[in-house]
Amino acid sequence: MAHPDDPELSSGGTIAQWTQEGNVHYIIVSCGEKGTWNRNALPFMVAETREKEARSAARFLGVKKVIFLRKPDGAVDAEGCLKIELAVLIRHLKPYTIVTNDPWYRMFHPDHRATGQAVIQAIMIARDWHFCLSLAEIGLKPHRPRELLLTPTDKATFINDITTTYAKKMKAIKRHKSQLKLLPHWEKRITRYVMDYGKRINVTYAEGFHKMRL
Repeated sequence: MAHPDDPELSSGGTIAQWTQEGNVHYIIVSCGEKGTWNRNALPFMVAETREKEARSAARFLGVKKVIFLRKPDGAVDAEGCLKIELAVLIRHLKPYTIVTNDPWYRMFHPDHRATGQAVIQAIMIARDWHFCLSLAEIGLKPHRPRELLLTPTDKATFINDITTTYAKKMKAIKRHKSQLKLLPHWEKRITRYVMDYGKRINVTYAEGFHKMRL
């Protein structure tokens, strides 16, 4: 995902379920060092705080490891080396499911679009022998994930019931203390979001994704 709080905000309830069944890894593209309204804040300190918050939230949900790529906040580049770094990690971690930002969703932050596009390119590189031949040369053989989930999205094709893990999602979000003051009424907004998805499948709370079979 693009920023440290994106996993919990978009998918925290689903992640809480997955960690009960197997290993979940986070790859956070940017540390979000510009994520503050305080003009006197030092970006390095903001990044350090957000990394600590991300690790705390991930640990609370049972995530095995958080990997930070530390790309510049607000300037994530889908066409640079990011897609290669992600392809390396996909071949190394061998995930069944990948979740990332939906690059076609009308989201204000450009990092979300760039991250989603980079992940899609990385999956292509990771799954086929003839992309980036140097990876196979150093022992990273191709790996084909089975599904890609894009979120948040306005074209959900997979809606997951998180009624039993909704409370855990909200507690995980609260670990991102430095960001909550930038999200007025976040609790009401997130609750409305997951309730709206829940209504679509007749449950109390749910999270929505656009699923792509790979």
